[in-house]
Amino acid sequence: MWKKITGTRKTFLPVFLTGFAAGILYMVLFGRGAAHETALLGRYFFSRYQQAELASGELLRYTLKSRVSQFTLLWLTGFTFFGTAAVFLSLAWMGAALGITLTTAAMKLGFAGILVCLASGLPQFFLYVPAAVWLFQKICETSENRPWKGQRYSGNSRQMMPYLLVWGLGFLLLLAGSLLESYVNPMFLKLILKNI
Repeated sequence: MWKKITGTRKTFLPVFLTGFAAGILYMVLFGRGAAHETALLGRYFFSRYQQAELASGELLRYTLKSRVSQFTLLWLTGFTFFGTAAVFLSLAWMGAALGITLTTAAMKLGFAGILVCLASGLPQFFLYVPAAVWLFQKICETSENRPWKGQRYSGNSRQMMPYLLVWGLGFLLLLAGSLLESYVNPMFLKLILKNI
């Protein structure tokens, strides 16, 4: 029963929201001073960002490398009993990171800071979010229903092939998201920054 509950998509949102609430609570209780001291998410930082010419090719290489390396590590946990726990830890961490970022932006810039944070996720999050839900589900399913669990893995390619295809499709989705993040998102962000 527990295995069927842990890997369902219905549990993803509560775990993410728990992390999100924890991130906000941390900033409210302990991070107020740090939020005002950091140069990030400040007006000077954004004014410099507007004047900068971004090297989209370099940004693409950095973004894709970062996204794919994180995804690959998480994907590998699908071969182990730890896959579902790793997915939940990742969701909680992402929620906490978003909570901390949004709270910091709100403390420094008010509602405008929240708009900037939302703009920084456009349009790539429309691809990343459903892709992440699908990929997380596949990792959980593979971890919980490993065809080789309880026995020594025989190297049967039919056992491996579907999960290898998950990595391949995941890579293509991350590539598309990284292209949007590197070439399209800066235009959204600069448009918002001009009006705050």
